[in-house]
Amino acid sequence: MKLGKIFKIFKKGSKAAAKHKGKGQKPDGGFKWPSGKRIGVYGHTNSGKTVYFTVLNEECKVSRDLQISVTDNPTSAEFLANRRGIWGLGSTSTEGTVVDLPGEKKFPNPTEEDRLLQFNAILDRKQTLSVVTYDYSGKAVSITDNSPLRDKVADFMIGCDGLMFFFDPKSLNSELQCQSHIASFVNTLEQIAPLEGRLPIPVALVITKADILAGFTGESQTVLIDPEDENFLSEEYEIFLDKVLSGNKIASDSIWAGSVRSVLVKMREFLKVVVGRTLNFQIFFSSNTGDTPPKIGTDVGRSIYAPPDKIHPIGVREPFYWLLKSVVRNRGISRMRSITRVVVMAALVWMVLYSLPFLFHFGYLLPKATNAEDTILEQHGGNFYSLPREGGTQIAMMYSRYGRAKTVEWLFPAYKYAAKDVETKYRNANLGNAVKELDLVIARFAGMVADSTSWPSVIVGDSVFIDNDAKRVFDEIGNAIAGFMKTDVKTSELFLRSERMNWFWNKFKEARINPDNAELWNLLKKKVEQDQGSSVVKLSKAEKELHQAFASKKVEQEQIVVATQAGSELDDLVDAINNNTDPEYRIVDAVRKLRNIKEKLLGNPARNADIKRIDNYIEDVRYFSRRRTYHFTISNLPEDHHLHVVVQEKGKSVSWPKEQMHKAKSYTIEWKSGDVILIALDAKHVAGGDPESWGENPKELLKLDKKSAIFRMDGTVTFNSGLKATFDLEEDVQSKLPELK
Repeated sequence: MKLGKIFKIFKKGSKAAAKHKGKGQKPDGGFKWPSGKRIGVYGHTNSGKTVYFTVLNEECKVSRDLQISVTDNPTSAEFLANRRGIWGLGSTSTEGTVVDLPGEKKFPNPTEEDRLLQFNAILDRKQTLSVVTYDYSGKAVSITDNSPLRDKVADFMIGCDGLMFFFDPKSLNSELQCQSHIASFVNTLEQIAPLEGRLPIPVALVITKADILAGFTGESQTVLIDPEDENFLSEEYEIFLDKVLSGNKIASDSIWAGSVRSVLVKMREFLKVVVGRTLNFQIFFSSNTGDTPPKIGTDVGRSIYAPPDKIHPIGVREPFYWLLKSVVRNRGISRMRSITRVVVMAALVWMVLYSLPFLFHFGYLLPKATNAEDTILEQHGGNFYSLPREGGTQIAMMYSRYGRAKTVEWLFPAYKYAAKDVETKYRNANLGNAVKELDLVIARFAGMVADSTSWPSVIVGDSVFIDNDAKRVFDEIGNAIAGFMKTDVKTSELFLRSERMNWFWNKFKEARINPDNAELWNLLKKKVEQDQGSSVVKLSKAEKELHQAFASKKVEQEQIVVATQAGSELDDLVDAINNNTDPEYRIVDAVRKLRNIKEKLLGNPARNADIKRIDNYIEDVRYFSRRRTYHFTISNLPEDHHLHVVVQEKGKSVSWPKEQMHKAKSYTIEWKSGDVILIALDAKHVAGGDPESWGENPKELLKLDKKSAIFRMDGTVTFNSGLKATFDLEEDVQSKLPELK
C-alpha cells in the first residue's frame, strides 16, 4: 500500500472521530483538570517533551521576558531529578551537609506514566499566569498503538488554551513514521476545530533536535516567520511555502534553506490544515542541548543518547513565551468578541422590538384611516366642502377608531390628538362649521403674531422666507385662509371673514420681509381701528384676538425701527468721536450722546452688540473717574516766580500745602475727573516785603475746573496777566482716551 493511501486512511479516521465527538466535545467519562491556562505539548515518543520542560525551567531562571515558578512538589521533584541526570549531578551527604558531586550524565528514561506539571509563568516581569501542562508517554498519541492514556491526552489537548506540536526531525528519514506522526497532528487539530473552521487557539510547530539539521547554527534561526511576514499564514500552502523559502532570511543560506524546505514539504499535510485558518501560528526550531548528543547504545525501537559535554539550549524559551503571549492576546480578543456579540444581539433585539410598533402603526393602522379618507374624498371630486354629511361622518369614524387604538394612545399620543382634529373637521363638514374652523385658523394666526419667536425668518435684502418649521406653519395658515375664500357664496360670513384675514396675512408677510418699514405697521393699525369702528363688520372672538396682537406688536415694531435708526446714529458717531482730539468732548459730550443712543437700543435683543460697544466706551471713560497720582515737572516759569498747586475735591474746602514749586522740579498731585486744579503764581518774596501766603493770596490764580482738567497739566497755561507756565505730565493721558470700537 502506498504512503499516500495510508495517510488518507489516517485522515478519514480523524474525520470520523471528529464527527463522532463533535467540535471540542470531551470523550465519555471526561477528566477534571486543575485550574489555570492549559498548555498542550503534543509529541510522540522520543520527541523531547520531558527534556524540554526540564531545560525550559532552567532557562527561565535567568530570563528577563519569561520566568517560571513551580507551584507543586511533584513538579519540582520531576524537574530536579531530570536536571541532575542531564547535567550529571550526584550528591553525597554527611550529618548536616549536602554536597553536589559529578555524576553520570543521562537523559531521562522514556516517560511511562503521565504527570501534571503546574507552575506560574511571569511574562515580561509584569503579568503572571497560572499554567498547567501535561507530560505523558508518546505512545498515547500514536495512531498505531492503543494506549490507555489516549483518551486522557485527547481530553487535555481538546480543552487547552494553546498547543505546541513537537516534531522530531529524525523521523524525516522514515516516510511511514513521519506521515503517521503528521496524521496524528491533523487528527488532533480536527478534534479542536473542523477543517473548514477558524482555529480558536494559538498553535506552534516546534522542530525539536534542530541541531541535527544541516545549516542550523543558532538562535537567529529559531523563529521561522518574522512578524512583518505574518501575512504568509493567510495564503494557501503552496504560496506559503514559496514565500517562506524565497525570503531573505532563508534564501541567503542555501544549506539551511534546503533543511527548511525538507521539513516544510514533509509537514505539508499538517501545514495545509493550519495556514489560511489562523494568524496565531508559528514554526520554531529548537535544541534542548545545543549540540548533537553522542549515541551510546540502542534499545528496542530506539537509540540511546547521552547529553553532550556542554549543554547550551537553543530556542527553548521562544516557543513557550510566544504561546503564552498569544494565549493572553487571544483571551482579550475572545472577551472583546463576547462583548461584541452581546452588544450586537442586544442591538438587534432592540431594533426589532423598537421597530415593530412603528411597522404596525405606519404600515397598517394609519394607512387604514388615510386610505379610507382618500377613497371617499375621491368619490366627491376631492373637495372637502362638497362632501355630504354622511361622507364626513364615515371618515370621522375611521379616524376615531384610529385614535382609540392602544398603539396610538401609548406610543404615538401626538397622532392621537391630530386624529381628533381631523375627526372634528369631518364631523363639522358644512358651511357653518367651516366658519368655526376658520376661527380656529384665525386664532392660530393671532398666536403667531403675538409670539415673535414663531415668526418666519427672512434673509436681509431677500424676499423669500427661510424654509423651516415657522415658514411651513405660516404657509399653512395662508393656504387655509385662501381655501375658505373659495366658497361659491361671495356674500357669506365665511367669505367676508376669510377675505379680511387674507388681507392681514399678506400685509403681515410684507412687514416681515421689510421689518424696518414702520408704514406697513401703521397701515395694519389703521385697518384694525377701521374694522373695530365699523358697524357692518361682525368681529369674532378670534378676530379680536388677532387685532389685539397686531396692536401690541405695532409698538414693538416701532421700537425696532427706533433701534435701527439709533444703530445708524451709532455707526455715524464712531469717526466723530475717535477723530476728535478734545479730551473734554471724549470724556463728557461723547458719553452723553452715547447714553442717549443706548436708551433707544434697550429692549431690542438684536442690538445687544451695539449696547455692548457703548458700555465698553463708558467703562473706559471711568479710568479718569478713579483718583490717581500724577507726576509733573515745571519746565518753564516767569523769572523770579514760583507756583502753588492744589487739587480741590468736589464739595470740599481747599487746604494749600506749604510748598513752593520751582522750575525744573518734579511734583505730584492726586486727581480724578470732577476735581478742580488750582494753580497759584507768586513772585519771589524779598526781605521786608509781604510774607509768603502759600497760595492763599497769590499774585495770579488759575482754576482748571473741566472734567478733563488733568490734560491742561501737560502743556502751557496762561494767567490773566499774560504770564505763562509750562508743565510736562509724566503719564501719557492722551493714550488713555477711550475709543468707540
